[in-house]
Amino acid sequence: DKSAVMKPFVTSAAGIIVFLLTLVPWSHGRCKEAGSRPEMNLNVNYQLPSFTAETQVQNIVLYQRHIYVGAINKIYVLNESLYNVFVYKTGPVLENPGCAPCEDCKHRANHSSSSWNDNHNMALLLETYYEDQLISCGSVAKGTCLRHVIHANNPADIGKDVECMYSKHVYDVSGQCPDCVVSPSGTKVLITEKDRFVNFYVGNTVVNSSQTDHLLHSISVRRLKESLDGFEFLTADSYIDILPQFRNSYPIKYIHAFEKDHFVYFLTVQKESLHSQAFHTRIIRFCSLDSELRSYMEMPLECMYTEKRRKRSTKQSNEVFNILQAAYIGKPGAALAREMNLDMKDDILYGAFAQSKPDSSEPSHKSAVCLVSIKTINEFFSKIVDRQNMKCLQHLYRKDSKYCLNRVSVHGLIMC
Repeated sequence: DKSAVMKPFVTSAAGIIVFLLTLVPWSHGRCKEAGSRPEMNLNVNYQLPSFTAETQVQNIVLYQRHIYVGAINKIYVLNESLYNVFVYKTGPVLENPGCAPCEDCKHRANHSSSSWNDNHNMALLLETYYEDQLISCGSVAKGTCLRHVIHANNPADIGKDVECMYSKHVYDVSGQCPDCVVSPSGTKVLITEKDRFVNFYVGNTVVNSSQTDHLLHSISVRRLKESLDGFEFLTADSYIDILPQFRNSYPIKYIHAFEKDHFVYFLTVQKESLHSQAFHTRIIRFCSLDSELRSYMEMPLECMYTEKRRKRSTKQSNEVFNILQAAYIGKPGAALAREMNLDMKDDILYGAFAQSKPDSSEPSHKSAVCLVSIKTINEFFSKIVDRQNMKCLQHLYRKDSKYCLNRVSVHGLIMC
């Protein structure tokens, strides 16, 4: 008998590891034989619609019978038959340290500090609260974004009305850059609508590799301006940064983001600790109305595959799949809900995990799918808070930080 389960766990200050109960119960007999399969004609050739991009595909958005494909240096627009009906060119882009985003840099083309850089599509987002628009954010121009208006009479033409979302004045006055949204090293963005505003929750992989890295934040929440020409932080403390000395040695990869009820969640792959070379998966949670991220918490997730070799055997063979590759939030069917003792209206986190290569975040060829209910995840977060079983996140806060001292007082901040 075989099963794969996902187990959230947390280490307390004393180093105790607490595991949740298995979500998929063990069978007490032999697995049923699979029914006979009908004969298949393997010589049949199926003509399926397809599209091949000239460069690597990085993001896909579906809207009104069109498919918007973000790739390196291009955004393709496909119809339902996957036929390419429009191409918007985003790169290569001529860049120079003296040129601001949105600025034509051709007059510096012959400067030694200028270079033509590929524009990787780090985020491709659909926003429909103010008007139908596609927001594309690239690896060039300090991680700023473009706004493409989607016209109802011709949704394929995303090049007709394009605006750069950057305010040089804000950067010159404050030294902050709320319009610098995405990191060329990796980004995950979640859009939500709250109280007549559109919020962008952003998780960035930030490293010390360029002069603009200080403008990017590890976790942040910013608001789309009603003028639609850029972004603004909700407060002066609407972000959390990995400490500069750990940016290169402790990379955090943001895999997936979602919102449920009053919480925002990010799923990441990062090292088990500052001094470890092994990687694992974590789930981040904070209140969606917490503009200063004071309710921020992290908890590791573990995907374990267990095989019981025989009915009477008590020995089990366990394999841990430590790094998340993709995730999806959905509802269970009747059989799965019954097996997990859940309601069919409950939300389930489905995760595709891989085993990493030794001391690496690079996946091996072995993988598994694990799942856990969002209700179970929240219950476990609540237990951590109730038991005051929290550790200081030393990659984000110094030991003398208010978030590492007097952790008992955090309880009141975590309530949404």
